[in-house]
Amino acid sequence: MIDVTFDPTLANTLAQSMKLTAIALPLDLQIGDLTRLTDAKNSYWGLKARYTKSGGASAEFAAVTTSQQRLQQALATGTTLRVWTSVNPADQLGWGWLCSQLVQAQFMGVVQRIQIPLSGPVMTEMGPVFMQNSTIGELDEPALEHDLATAKVVTAADWVAFSYHWQACYEDNAALRLTLGGRVVGVPQDFLDPLVRTCYRPEQSTAQTLGRILANYPIGMPNWWWQYRIDQIAKASVR
Repeated sequence: MIDVTFDPTLANTLAQSMKLTAIALPLDLQIGDLTRLTDAKNSYWGLKARYTKSGGASAEFAAVTTSQQRLQQALATGTTLRVWTSVNPADQLGWGWLCSQLVQAQFMGVVQRIQIPLSGPVMTEMGPVFMQNSTIGELDEPALEHDLATAKVVTAADWVAFSYHWQACYEDNAALRLTLGGRVVGVPQDFLDPLVRTCYRPEQSTAQTLGRILANYPIGMPNWWWQYRIDQIAKASVR
């Protein structure tokens, strides 16, 4: 069995702490031009590299390409896949994309899905608390061990249905994609800028603004993208 996730932090926890074989697919499909998945020259890669400081656009594209190749190797062997998702748009879109890959590969193996709630009551040593996480990468090993028991088999017919949803999002190709009311919705690139403005203070650092955004709006957007929008608002404020 191979565990599949669209969150690199979760993949690291599964592999390092829980000793499971995991594939991370850091596709960030909630952001930008979706045709980039097969286009190394797409401007998205340079934008992301500027804020992640990962080694450049080519390195970003290579990392995603390598992760897709690992998935294709797993599909070719028919290995059982256990896919971890949440309500976040990155996970919902990633799941649809994965289902399209299953259909194209005519995958004959078993696919299980674990759907992780990002909020809800949990019991701690101090008593019950209401948990709110931004991503499934924030969950610790005990929580993940508990969630293993919730895995459910997804039928091939369902793969097809989810792949249709992915295709519709791909064709729409909005600048940004969010989950609103449980649905993935395409919106303009600056749609979330009003939230950034409520947290922005000209006299404070980007890191301080980012911390305030993450605390107030745990909606599953990656840090690098928030930093990009903070920069845009900072530039606009001095014009």
